[in-house]
Amino acid sequence: MQVALRFPGRLLAGLLFVLLAGRIAAQAPVITLNPVSQTNTVGSLASFTVEATGTLPLTYDYYFNGFKVSTFTNGIISFPVSSVLEAGTYLAVVTNALGSATSAPATLTVLGPPVFSMLPQPQTVFAGQTATFSAEVLSAVPVTYQWLFQNNAIQNATNATLILPNVVTNQIGFYAVQARNEYGTRTSLASLLAVNPLPAASVRLGVLTSTNRIQVPVLFTAHSTETNIGFSVSFDPTVFTNATFVPERDILVEDPEAVAAIPSRSIRIRPAALPNDAVVITDESQLADGRLGLSIAWATNNLAPGESSIGLIFFDLVDGMTNALAGQLGVTNLPVPAVYAPALDGATNIILNVMNPQLVAVGGFSLNRQTGLQQQVVTFGNPGNAFVENTRLTAAGLGFDSLTNAIFLANAQGILLSPVLPYVDLGAIAPTEVRQALLEYYVTDRVTAPTPTLNLFATLPVVIPTPDGTVMMNVVTRWTHGLVLVEFPTVSFNRYYIQYASTIAGFTNGSFSTSLPPMYGTGSRRQWLDSGPPRTATVPVDESRFYRVLEVK
Repeated sequence: MQVALRFPGRLLAGLLFVLLAGRIAAQAPVITLNPVSQTNTVGSLASFTVEATGTLPLTYDYYFNGFKVSTFTNGIISFPVSSVLEAGTYLAVVTNALGSATSAPATLTVLGPPVFSMLPQPQTVFAGQTATFSAEVLSAVPVTYQWLFQNNAIQNATNATLILPNVVTNQIGFYAVQARNEYGTRTSLASLLAVNPLPAASVRLGVLTSTNRIQVPVLFTAHSTETNIGFSVSFDPTVFTNATFVPERDILVEDPEAVAAIPSRSIRIRPAALPNDAVVITDESQLADGRLGLSIAWATNNLAPGESSIGLIFFDLVDGMTNALAGQLGVTNLPVPAVYAPALDGATNIILNVMNPQLVAVGGFSLNRQTGLQQQVVTFGNPGNAFVENTRLTAAGLGFDSLTNAIFLANAQGILLSPVLPYVDLGAIAPTEVRQALLEYYVTDRVTAPTPTLNLFATLPVVIPTPDGTVMMNVVTRWTHGLVLVEFPTVSFNRYYIQYASTIAGFTNGSFSTSLPPMYGTGSRRQWLDSGPPRTATVPVDESRFYRVLEVK
């Protein structure tokens, strides 16, 4: 007896597919068709196609100049071309569970109006100097340029760079450039040319650095007509010794390693040396008192207007001293007066602007009943025309209250090693700027008025490192009478840093500042008041500032 087995047609086909599929190995992607380079005009449709084999499913990722632009379920990418910025290299990466394959790159060339890749930048120069504006464009075809001043074409200004020699005040205004090719014309944003009058002569000290010896640049702002200058450098003789001045030109010739050791930020504009025929005479008669006098004269090659380094003051540390920042440095009028000549008005000598910031006014004391601190408002300013990186205010002789307890500067940011002085850093101050700062004193009897001696110095830029800590959650911020009150719980002996930013995003992108000094926990809630400098950089205005508290154990 024979038995016949019969299968439905679909079931039989399925069994055959299973048998065949078992014999076919799974496969990683293999590119069988690469995208093809093409040229498109702006407004047309660009399209790239890639084909590949391999075990399904396949994923297609397209990259433009190395950056992923899109993911597709097939190998075709199409898009309308909007500008020449879309010109570049395109390729596809095909992926499945077993691996990936990368296509050959294809180039998209775009024909269209030029697009600016570099815009002309604003310029500020002194009268008589040269101003330069430059622009760059992206274009697959030749480009012509035309510069504009106040929207009017400048004759013969048809290059990518505009050079204006010997500028005068009637050239102050806005400059732009038109870039044109056969597909259209684009005009850049306008940039302002500011022409400053020749500056008044002034002198200041730059940023202190230390290699084998302490060195401080002497920065002179020239009017351009001077043939001789005089001034004196003051220093703390309990910290610094063996003061000497070396002209910039001698450092360049005799000691190139010393020049290489000077950070570029030490010289704010350009490292111009004194003229070769300059004669330097030093007056060391008051070195023991911390003063070195300098007289410099030359006959030819006037200095360019603006600020430049004319030399370095070198120091050694006094035996036993290890901190070069413990001693104050500045410019003074003894033993050599701070003068320059010839004078513009015919006088024989004109007093030189000395660049240390100066106290303008010192207010009286008042008790802040909210904080329990005696407070005092000081007004200070920059009398010269050079930028000061940081202003440091020291407070000496605070005295004692009626309970014989020492009076402390509550918002002091540190203690100088020699002499032992509390200080606060008030930040950078621009030429002719006048600012105010609030000093806070801890007086146990809350009645005795402190008797501080206040002094200002120009110092190194101050960078406050971000401490490692935990951002607190239970913080209350209140705006009241133009001030900000920040209140938070504390743990005894923990430190609390208040940080502030102009936007909430500033706390994540690093655009925030840290107020000093920190507050110390008492085990109860504490309050911190933002009333402006020196606690924060500026007075808070119209709820435009955000705060957080960092707890450090």
